[in-house]
Amino acid sequence: MAEEFKKTILELEDIQKIQPDFEQLKIINQETAGKIQVLVFAKEKNILKVLTTNNYTKSLNKIMWILEEKWYKHEIYYTSLDAFTYALTRYDQLEESKKQAADSIKEQRQAGWKWAISMIKRLFETRSSVEPWQFITETIRLAFQTWASDLHFQPEINNVEMLIRIDWVLQKLVEFTVEDFQKYLQKIMFISGAKLNVDYIPQDWRFTFEAIDSEWNTRNVDARVSLIPWLKIPSTVIRFLDATMWLKWFEEIWFTWKNYDVLKRNIAKNTGVTIFTWPTWSGKSTTLYSILNYLNNGERKIITLEDPVEYQLTWIQQSQINVAKGYTYEVWLKAVLRHDPDIILIWEIRSKETAEIWMTAALTWHLVLTTLHTNSAIEWITRLMNMWVKPYILAPAINLIVWQRLVRRICPHCAIKIEAAYWEKEEIAECVKRINDANPNMNLQFDWTIFQTVWCEVCNKTWYIWRLSIVETFEISESIKKIIIDWKSTMELYSAARENGYLTLQEDWIIKVLNWETTLDELRRVL
Repeated sequence: MAEEFKKTILELEDIQKIQPDFEQLKIINQETAGKIQVLVFAKEKNILKVLTTNNYTKSLNKIMWILEEKWYKHEIYYTSLDAFTYALTRYDQLEESKKQAADSIKEQRQAGWKWAISMIKRLFETRSSVEPWQFITETIRLAFQTWASDLHFQPEINNVEMLIRIDWVLQKLVEFTVEDFQKYLQKIMFISGAKLNVDYIPQDWRFTFEAIDSEWNTRNVDARVSLIPWLKIPSTVIRFLDATMWLKWFEEIWFTWKNYDVLKRNIAKNTGVTIFTWPTWSGKSTTLYSILNYLNNGERKIITLEDPVEYQLTWIQQSQINVAKGYTYEVWLKAVLRHDPDIILIWEIRSKETAEIWMTAALTWHLVLTTLHTNSAIEWITRLMNMWVKPYILAPAINLIVWQRLVRRICPHCAIKIEAAYWEKEEIAECVKRINDANPNMNLQFDWTIFQTVWCEVCNKTWYIWRLSIVETFEISESIKKIIIDWKSTMELYSAARENGYLTLQEDWIIKVLNWETTLDELRRVL
């Protein structure tokens, strides 16, 4: 805002002191201002401050009439031609500010990883000069461009913390007061379609925004918003659903060659069940969608039931349960078998009835993919038996059980080779011996060294970049099927699996440690 002047005639010295309001300077463009010697340099409430030489009275009156038509009042300030000529140079400043703003927007649009993080912090510091709508949309877009999986606005006692989850680890970025965050929460609820007058029940909504993806292409990204009532303000989580980040080619899902071959062999079958078991946030969506992508050749009919449908895939019939309207897993399974599918994906097993229906489907020449939460691959068998699923149905139906966890991949830019500590040597050597005993052909070697990272700018001083899977694959052989039918104990099952080369999650992890892909610190953090 320009400073006020009591006089209506301004000298060159007066104009040199004025810093014009560029938004008001845009009202009359430079070419027109130069011709009729009239420009708008400030605004106070609804009053525009107009500078003129008064050499073109008719044009001045016409401009004033146009402004009045738009419900603007005005104050006229007079000056000399030389002073007005100087005032016209402020248009050059306007163009320069436009260029800087455009460069800043371009820089933000193309920012990724650690640069996007620093820009979020910079944007936060200047938020008072930015419209709430623009601030929150830019923050969401930049958060996605850090390659985060989700953005959290977490209420505390007196503030709201903004965090992003990168490589499955939360990082705090900035902190709002509760009062300050209110206006941004309203914008999030508005763009997602959430009910603004509802603050006593959870809400789940979605919206789409434009950003660059991990392959540096501009695309529309889906975001899922979850709102949970809190004491003062809802806890808000925005999960980013971008297929380029999470939908991998089958060969890119981080399995070791042995587990990859086992998985590929079993999903190539025309019948039976491949079961994926894991805790939350273990790469379920990535693995399952990658397998569907691999199987989706247009020659087989694939039907899925998901809760919810996260990524839409061509040539695949995807359906979403709606318990409130009676559309449950059981209802869907009974109906879908009449649609003659070749491959069925059931997102989760929740009851004995669901389990028995999909096992029947697997025994009647369908390939079935499904999930269940357990603490190991072998425990899946006992979990189903605890649901009272009959062993003689269970054994012939199952092909493979996969248990996986996600860990962070070591940063290759700051990794250094060091000699392992004494206790690390013992732990790794013991594990290597177990691996070679179960799989003599692997001939795994340990040279008493491991890789350790130091902080660098590339990994944003976190030691890690991206993620990889550690996996157990428990293939159901004929001998194991017989053990399931004549069930005695989990230990008998484990012994038979080891004879077939079964490796535990920890052993798969050690293989990746020796391949310089992750660290023992990650092993302790996750397991």
